Amino acid sequence: LVRRAAIGCLLCAMYIVISASMICFNNVVMQQFPYPWELTALHMGFCSLMSFLLYILAPGLFPAMERVQGKTVELLRFFLPLGAFFSIAIYTSNKAYYYCTVGFLYFM
Repeated sequence: LVRRAAIGCLLCAMYIVISASMICFNNVVMQQFPYPWELTALHMGFCSLMSFLLYILAPGLFPAMERVQGKTVELLRFFLPLGAFFSIAIYTSNKAYYYCTVGFLYFM
């Protein structure tokens, strides 16, 4: 029981350190590259490219793809709005670095 509690505390501490480091890094990136839409496009483009390459190299990691073959229009109908809202969320979080302090962003 004590060991599980110690592991839980360690994981919480790691989460706090990684989260704070990521916020500080993003703050520096936004100061050096103050273009949130372009940064969002780079983020989403890179993630899409890496996902596509992973699907090409290791299709076994995507077992659900067999069930959706031939349902492209239905998939786009669900995923395009989701992608649009996700890009808006990334843009607004990137834009928040102009107006908010790192401490405030950490507690959001």
